[in-house]
Amino acid sequence: MSLPASQQRMLNRIDRMLRDSDPRLVALFSIFTRLTWDEEIPRIEEVRARLARFGGWIARRTEPVRRSIPRPSARVRAILVFPAALAAVACALLIGGSGPAVHRCAATVRAPAHELIIMARQCRLTLARTPAPIFAH
Repeated sequence: MSLPASQQRMLNRIDRMLRDSDPRLVALFSIFTRLTWDEEIPRIEEVRARLARFGGWIARRTEPVRRSIPRPSARVRAILVFPAALAAVACALLIGGSGPAVHRCAATVRAPAHELIIMARQCRLTLARTPAPIFAH
């Protein structure tokens, strides 16, 4: 696979810096290269050039639009995200708390143990047989 000249120069510069900083690393890489020279690259490590080219194409096409739209500051984003998170939590609590089985199977503390077991079995059977709407009161 060939790279553009600028990327190849950058890789060569990184290679030179690594060689200069750690000679032992050069020996390890050369051993690794000799051991794996005739093996194929595993599929999971292959670079998918088509996806990268497609992503670059989309980035080039949308760059003028992205440049013209001002990005909100971190403060504005925090001001907008906090109420949205609170609204999401409130909705989750409302939906979770208004379900049909919230108070239907509540048992009294004074009931004997065998009555509690019978009530629990009946509760499981009724929940399994009759699905109720979520917002039923």
